[in-house]
Amino acid sequence: MKSAVKLLIVSFLTVASLEGAPASKNEATSIAVDGMNLSDFIKLVAKVSNKNIFLTEEVGGKISYAGNKPIRREELFTLLQSTLEARGMTMIDTGGGYYSIVKSADASSMNLPFLKKTDIPQMQTEILDLKFAGADAMAVKMKNFSSKNGKVIPSKESNSLIVTDLPANIKTMQQLKKVLDVRDETTANYAHVIQLKNADAKSLVTTLSTIISKMVLSPGQQPPSITSDDSTNSIIIISSDDLYKTLLPTIEGLDGERQQVYVKAKIIEISENKAKEVGVKYGLSGGVSGSSGLFTFNSLLGDGKTGAINIDPTLLAKLSIPSITAGVALGANVSLLNKQGAANVLSEPSILCINNQESSIYVGKTESISSGTTLSGTGLSQSSYTRQDIGLTLKIKPRLSNDNKVLLAVETRLEDIEPNTNAQLPSTTKREVKTSAIVNNGESVIIGGLIKDKYDNSGSKIPLLGDIPLLGSLFRDTATSHDKINLVIILTPYILDKSTDLSTLRTQLEELDNIQQKYIDNVITSVTKGE
Repeated sequence: MKSAVKLLIVSFLTVASLEGAPASKNEATSIAVDGMNLSDFIKLVAKVSNKNIFLTEEVGGKISYAGNKPIRREELFTLLQSTLEARGMTMIDTGGGYYSIVKSADASSMNLPFLKKTDIPQMQTEILDLKFAGADAMAVKMKNFSSKNGKVIPSKESNSLIVTDLPANIKTMQQLKKVLDVRDETTANYAHVIQLKNADAKSLVTTLSTIISKMVLSPGQQPPSITSDDSTNSIIIISSDDLYKTLLPTIEGLDGERQQVYVKAKIIEISENKAKEVGVKYGLSGGVSGSSGLFTFNSLLGDGKTGAINIDPTLLAKLSIPSITAGVALGANVSLLNKQGAANVLSEPSILCINNQESSIYVGKTESISSGTTLSGTGLSQSSYTRQDIGLTLKIKPRLSNDNKVLLAVETRLEDIEPNTNAQLPSTTKREVKTSAIVNNGESVIIGGLIKDKYDNSGSKIPLLGDIPLLGSLFRDTATSHDKINLVIILTPYILDKSTDLSTLRTQLEELDNIQQKYIDNVITSVTKGE
């Protein structure tokens, strides 16, 4: 060939097809060009594909292509598009029966196909919906894989990407979306709901907030947000999966079943004078109160007057209380004083406390006490009253140690109305003791020091003569006795590892009460026989 342009076309198509006869898009063509003008190559593609291609302006440049194997008719368009793309041009389907070659920068503003396939690999628009990744961040990443004139527009409202590009680039971005649009367990925040079994939700939120404030976070991580739902006793944690997994063992540990302490209380009044009388007879002392508010019984019960306390070893093994014998002896002391009139058991309340949490007992009543008298506009006097609690308030806060001991923080307050005071404006008294004691499981702590004086007036006279006016006083005798009434509170804690242990403990304590009663009956019988 004399021309500088050498064109070699070897086709499986017939010559007639090259002249315009329709050809199947699956048929293959072998093509090789060397230095062909781009405009001539466009005409060649139009001839082979039997399509109309419109050039809006002259397209310059030459093309060379060495084809070693046949290519399908569709791939001719891909080859043409690649050639045009390198020159800032692209081919689009106008929808009017022809293709138009335009500048790539102008293509996105034209009527491009939307969410559908086209006959040629032209620019089109796709919507990439995102599930986990943010649209803005994903748009920055996708832009690196778009063509020079392709567009990636983030939509925050729908969390999606509007992509305008060639099909090959769009396909690449679709594959990238599958890889990049995944749940980021390190930085992405999600809501986690935990329904607590034992712990209080509001208190646990306070504890966790303190822990979170001291956590060291990785770059990109946000501190967890925690709130509580009191109606379901649940906590809601908004955090990444990684931080949630970090907090979960702490939450499970704090939500474990907490040990409890069953505190059996006995509130008694002991007459000092009568206790001394009983003590002389049975060899015990009513008690001694120390400066700390703790109270002790000095007992000689069982010292040669009755046999030792006989407790079934099986019961001892069940309770695992080292001081159980001393506890029964203490109960016997109180029971003996009560039977002999030296003690008055006012109340025997019991309270179940959670470890390291304060509980309280109130025994008493609410009185209406006059707070004064005022004059109304009509000149009539009007009294006003206030309601005041009169009685015993007992607050207990147990704290367990690892060696089967209990630290009892105890606060006792006794309020009463002074006798022989004005009923309208009575005087009230308040006696208060705060103390702490470490006791073994099942060992009793005795709180005293709440003492009040009691005065009794008694008189005697000679019959008839004592009734004579004026002179009768010579035949009458009056005496005033003074006694001290000590209010004593006996607290005995029992450690419960599980809430189901409570019913078992109560049954065992009933057995101990029976043993105690048999013991005190033996003491009384022994003393009575020796009289």
